[in-house]
Amino acid sequence: MYTRKDAHEPASRSTTPKRTAQTGSTGTRSRSVAPAPRPELTEEERARRTAAARKRAAARRKAKEQQKQRRIFLVAAGMFLSAVVVLVWALVLMIKRNTRPQQQVLADPTAATVPAATDYTLPEQTSFTTSQPVSTGSEPLPPASGSIARGVTVNEVQVGNLFVEEARAALSQGLEKDLNSVAITLKNKYFNATLTRNDIGAYFDVDQALAMAASVGADTPVRVPMRYDPDTLTAALAALNDKVPDHATNATMSIDYDSYTVGKTTYQKPKFVYKEGTNGMQLDTAAVQNQIESALSAGTYQLSFSPSVTVSEPAVTVETLKKATTKLSSFSTIYYFTGSSSTKQEVLENRQGRDINISKGVGMMNVITLKPGESFSFNKKTGDRSEKKGWAMANAIYNSGYQKEPGGGICQVSTTMYNALILAGVEITYHRPHTIPSDYVDLGFDATVDSGHIDFKFKNNKKNTIYLFVYITKNKDSSRKKEIHVDVYGMEEPGITYKTRYEIVSEDKANNPEIKYDKKQYPDYQVKTRNAHDGYVVATYVDRYTNKKNPQTVYTYTATYDKIEEQWIYGSKPTPTPGPTKTPKPTKTPKATATPIPESFEPVG
Repeated sequence: MYTRKDAHEPASRSTTPKRTAQTGSTGTRSRSVAPAPRPELTEEERARRTAAARKRAAARRKAKEQQKQRRIFLVAAGMFLSAVVVLVWALVLMIKRNTRPQQQVLADPTAATVPAATDYTLPEQTSFTTSQPVSTGSEPLPPASGSIARGVTVNEVQVGNLFVEEARAALSQGLEKDLNSVAITLKNKYFNATLTRNDIGAYFDVDQALAMAASVGADTPVRVPMRYDPDTLTAALAALNDKVPDHATNATMSIDYDSYTVGKTTYQKPKFVYKEGTNGMQLDTAAVQNQIESALSAGTYQLSFSPSVTVSEPAVTVETLKKATTKLSSFSTIYYFTGSSSTKQEVLENRQGRDINISKGVGMMNVITLKPGESFSFNKKTGDRSEKKGWAMANAIYNSGYQKEPGGGICQVSTTMYNALILAGVEITYHRPHTIPSDYVDLGFDATVDSGHIDFKFKNNKKNTIYLFVYITKNKDSSRKKEIHVDVYGMEEPGITYKTRYEIVSEDKANNPEIKYDKKQYPDYQVKTRNAHDGYVVATYVDRYTNKKNPQTVYTYTATYDKIEEQWIYGSKPTPTPGPTKTPKPTKTPKATATPIPESFEPVG
C-alpha cells in the first residue's frame, strides 16, 4: 500500500516542501507535513485582542447584574401585591363591622330599644396629692379609630356617623362653649371674686370622650365631666388669700448693725433681726376645692357660694428663719494696730498703715450674701488697691522679704475668711498661700491676695443662702491689738462639723546666713536685713464629721514655703590708724544741779 505522490493537499495547508519518511520492513512509505510557524503578533494586535476580551467580560457581568435586578423586582412586586390584598381584606372587614348595628335595626324593627343614657364619672374625690390634673372620668379607653355609630352625642354635641378625626373638630368646638361658661363666685364678708376657666385650669379630655363615643352603640348619649388643674386652682385661691383683710403674715429677717469705736476707728458689727409673723384669716382651700369639684362633676359650671374661712398661722416663722441663719463657723485673727512709747517709729507707721488697710477691707466685706451657686472674688470686691483709692503703704511679702505697697496687710482679712469658710464646708475655688508662713494662722492655712495677680475666690455650694459677717473688735488682752472676725451663717446642718489639720511633709532648715559687705562702713557696722525662715511642704486637710464620728476628708491642699536664709550687712571699710592724743586740760568742778524727774513710759507689749 502506498500514498500517491501526486495527491493534492487542501488549499488551507502550507506550501512548505514535504519530507518523505521510510516506514518499517514492509517497505511501506508515508508522507508527513511539518507544522507551520505562527507569525509574530504586533503590539497593536495584542492591545486590540486584550480590549476585546475585556469588553466581552464586562458584557457578561452586566448581563448577570440585569438578571439579578429582574429577580429582585419580581419578588418586590409580589410582596407589594400581597400587602395590597391584605389591606383591602382588612378594610372590607372593618366596613362590615361598623355597618352591622344599622343593618340589624332595619331588619328587625321589633328589636329591644337602646339602653338608657350612661353618665361616665368616677366617684367624688376629696384629696389632691399630685400636681397632675385630677381625673374625674372613667378609666382610660383604647384610642378611638374608625367611625362613630349614628345618633351618638357627647355632652349634647352630635358626633354620630362621623369618622373620629371629623368628630374631634366638632367636639372641640362644642366643648369650648362649656369651658367659656365657667363662672364660680366665692363671696363672703372678706371678698367677692369669680373664678373663670383660666383660674381653675378647666379642660375636657377630648381623646377620652372620642374613645367613649366610638365604643357605644347607636343613639347613645355620652357625658364626660369637666376637669381642672389643682395647682392652678391653688394658686388662684392663694392670690385671694392675700387680699383677705388681716390675713396671716410671715415672719421676717433683716440685718442690722451695732456701732462702736476701737481706737479712733468706728466699726459696725452685723446682726440678724427677726420679726415674728401674725395669725390671720384665710380660705379653707381643701373645702373650696371639694365644692368646685363636686359642681364640675355634676355638670354645673356656674355657681355662687360662701366659702369656708379658717384661722391661719404664718407659713414662715422665726424658728424657720433662725434655722436658715444658723452659725456654721467662726474664725478670728489678731494684729497690732499701734505701739507703746518705746516702739520704733518705722514699726509704728507700718502698724498704722496695716490697720488702715485691714479696716478698709473689712468694711468692704462687712456683709456678704451668696445664693446657691453664686461665687465671690476678693479682688473684684476691693478693686484695684492704690494710694489714690485710700489704701495706705504697709509691709507686704515680696521676693522672699518685705516691701511697702498700698494695701499691705489686707491678706490677713482674706486669710481669716479662708479659715472660716473651710470650717463651714464652703467650696474654695481659688487660693494661694504666702511665700513666707504667716504668724497669725497655722502652717498652710493662709490665703494671700495681690491686685490683678493673685485672687481669693469661693462659691456657695450649699442648697440655701449663706451669709458672711466680717467685723473688727478690740482684743481683750491688749489695748494695742485688734481682732478680725468672720462668721458664716446658713441652713443648719444637724450633727455636721468640720475640722482642720495639717502635716509637715518636709522641712528645710535655714542655718547658713548670707553676709554682704559694705565698703562704706567700718567693721563694727553689722545690720540684719532679713530674717531667716525655714522651708516647708505642708499638707492641709478639712475633715467632715457626722455626729462627731466617721471623719471624711472633703478638702486637701499642699502649701510650699521656700527656705529663706538670714541676711546681714557687714562693714568692710579699713579702720584708720589713730593719731597721738593731746593732754587734756583740767576741767572746772561743775556746779550742783537739781535731780531730774523720771519720765513715765508705757510698758512694751
